[in-house]
Amino acid sequence: MDYQYPRLKRIFDYYNKLPHTIGGCFLVGCQHLMEPQLNMLERLIEFGFDPEKIIVLGKTYSTNIEVLGELQKKRIKAIQPKFSGISFDQEHKNNCEAVLKEIPDNARCIVLDDGGELIKAFSKNNRDVLFGVEQTSSGFRNLEKEILPFPVLNVARSVTKLTQEAPLVARHLNERILAYLNQKGVTNPSILIVGLGPIGESILEAFKQNGTRVEGFDIKYGHTDLIAKIQNLRPDVIIGATGTSVLTEREVRNINLPQQLFLISASSSDREFPVVNFRSNENVHEDVIYEKTTFVNNGFPFSFMGNRYEMTPIEIEKTMCLLGGAVMYGSTRDIVGTGLKDIPTELEDLINT
Repeated sequence: MDYQYPRLKRIFDYYNKLPHTIGGCFLVGCQHLMEPQLNMLERLIEFGFDPEKIIVLGKTYSTNIEVLGELQKKRIKAIQPKFSGISFDQEHKNNCEAVLKEIPDNARCIVLDDGGELIKAFSKNNRDVLFGVEQTSSGFRNLEKEILPFPVLNVARSVTKLTQEAPLVARHLNERILAYLNQKGVTNPSILIVGLGPIGESILEAFKQNGTRVEGFDIKYGHTDLIAKIQNLRPDVIIGATGTSVLTEREVRNINLPQQLFLISASSSDREFPVVNFRSNENVHEDVIYEKTTFVNNGFPFSFMGNRYEMTPIEIEKTMCLLGGAVMYGSTRDIVGTGLKDIPTELEDLINT
């Protein structure tokens, strides 16, 4: 798809005119290795980053193999370790720590993260970090109680991401889930969404708008007994959007519904459901089935299937603007203090003009 990313170009044109000294600085990231991220990295190379000093770690459930190869041809050190089958959080933590071995001990770095684990690895190993950027709600929660020795631009809580990206992700999930259920012969499904943060609420609203039978569950609304809710509602689908664990292995084994139950993750890991206890294959996108329970997409977020694009470039461009723009902003400013920092109004204004 030939899309020119005009908003990202506008941000590049704005910050590229300002003084920025990034010579010799490593850009180290954890990102979904897909076409929009490729375009963003191309802009950052044009901005002045040496491609041989860009190291980017992919996520096993989202990396597009074609894009991985294209990044490597540009002399970017793009890394995607083989899927091991263990829990993603443990595998990813190991991979983030391994990335540090690719960088000289005294190198100055900028860290562009998705999930907070890479930032934590740099922090705990006392690496020289100019600043970090974190893009996800799960990463924000991962970092908010950490004592960070360097500033981290908090894309996850930017107004643009919270108010504009969440509805797009929800609509994308809505369409993909209904198409999947139709293939499985499930019509007029009953859906339970566990976790009503920005993404969960948006998914709930998307299903309501198309007339799907849907209910939500979240302890912040006084809901207390998820198992009782499941037994009473008898849903066809449970969507986990908590960023934590929704059900234990024992609870999954003891669920006794008359129909097939589909468990679908809407967060950025396989932690919503205990799929690792039922896994027996190495195909990262294959459903895992236990009796009448199906862990859809191997328990990984159903918004990612290893495609070059998951949403259209137009839909995801503002997210790329937040990430690439945060790197460019931090490279042209002396960010005062340490810890999580709000995204500047000037960047959000540039994106939404």
